[in-house]
Amino acid sequence: MNQTVSKIIGLLIFLTILSTLLLVALMPVKQKVGTQVKSINLSGNHLLPQGSYLSFAKLDDTQNSVEISLSILKDRLEKHPFVSSADVEVSKFNNAKVHLYEKNLIAVLIVDDQPFLLSDELQMLPLFQNTKFIDLPIINNPKYAKQDNVLDFLKSQDIIEASQILCAIKLTNQEMVKNLSEINLNRGEDITLTFSGIHPIIKIGRNDIPKKILSLNSIWIDLKDIESDLSQSDYVDLRLANQIYIGKAKETEI
Repeated sequence: MNQTVSKIIGLLIFLTILSTLLLVALMPVKQKVGTQVKSINLSGNHLLPQGSYLSFAKLDDTQNSVEISLSILKDRLEKHPFVSSADVEVSKFNNAKVHLYEKNLIAVLIVDDQPFLLSDELQMLPLFQNTKFIDLPIINNPKYAKQDNVLDFLKSQDIIEASQILCAIKLTNQEMVKNLSEINLNRGEDITLTFSGIHPIIKIGRNDIPKKILSLNSIWIDLKDIESDLSQSDYVDLRLANQIYIGKAKETEI
């Protein structure tokens, strides 16, 4: 009787151990910290080609497998000046898929004849040689920007007013945004605007930016009309509230 009980207990223990081993064997294997990544594919990259981002992350050789953890891959890519964040995952074949969320660029910033990029958070970014950007306006002659360094968030009144002008134009007239060539900050003096396809320079001055952009929008059609007095003038002066002047041989109020 005792032997029978012992055999039953032994059989139960054996079955328990066997079941545990089978469960462990069938459980999915978790991703190791050091993963042998066979390839890395980027998406969401519009400002730079994939090779530039991988080169920055010291992963430019994608022909051979590289051992790297997902957290390190994510960290390296997010250190790139153009990248806001990155989502990284690995397929069952160890192919890394990375989706980049790039920073939103609003302008090319010229500081002492050196070009930089400006994000919508007013962060000054470097301009890489193979950067792809479409028709960004230029912000020129800021008064204090040369005191700032790359990756700084700019806080000068100059840059803030330039961003306010951009925002006001975007909210008012999309055609105006596409034609905007330059915001000249004139080192702290009156701000002027230059538009492609528009002959006169627009003197906008400082303060009351939304109201002045609305005034500019009210004469935009005439500025595009090559036969109008406005389009043939040398400049249009919007510096005074509720008044528009055109610059010719002498100032004429309209």
